[in-house]
Amino acid sequence: MTRLWISASAIGALLLAACSGEDPPAAQPPVRGPDSAIAAEQPFHGAGWSLVASGEGVALRLAADGEVIAGVACMRGPARLQVESDRFQPIMSEDRFTVGAGDEAYALAADLAAERERGVEASGEISVDLLDRLEAGGAIAFNYGAQSLGPFPAVPEAYRDAFVAVCREIAG
Repeated sequence: MTRLWISASAIGALLLAACSGEDPPAAQPPVRGPDSAIAAEQPFHGAGWSLVASGEGVALRLAADGEVIAGVACMRGPARLQVESDRFQPIMSEDRFTVGAGDEAYALAADLAAERERGVEASGEISVDLLDRLEAGGAIAFNYGAQSLGPFPAVPEAYRDAFVAVCREIAG
């Protein structure tokens, strides 16, 4: 069976191929809770969203200083939502990876067997409710175990409209 997923490096390659020359708007640094395992020396100054599309699907990437913070993708064959972050440390007893959009949380299953140098990836069903929340704008956050990233400012309207449109088409 062939696995179709977008790793951070694949998202980066897609971004380079699809680069429009526009700089994404700057985001504010994330807020970290007291239980967060994210290192305090990891500032996210200048973090911004970008959109990447290919025949495999569409992805939103959040990056700062050339480093990917997190990625959210709608993938084809089979249709699924895929989320990843190189900032999280895998925990073999934890398989819940949550994406927060607006004031709602959406749980995905982490793939603990994924071949990655670092970080965690998760996938699940493309939720129409999540797409509605992304389309409406609002903060986005990521959580895996006691590790948290965000909330980050909403994805710029043009990026989120394109992302949601392709995701809806993929979801059918």
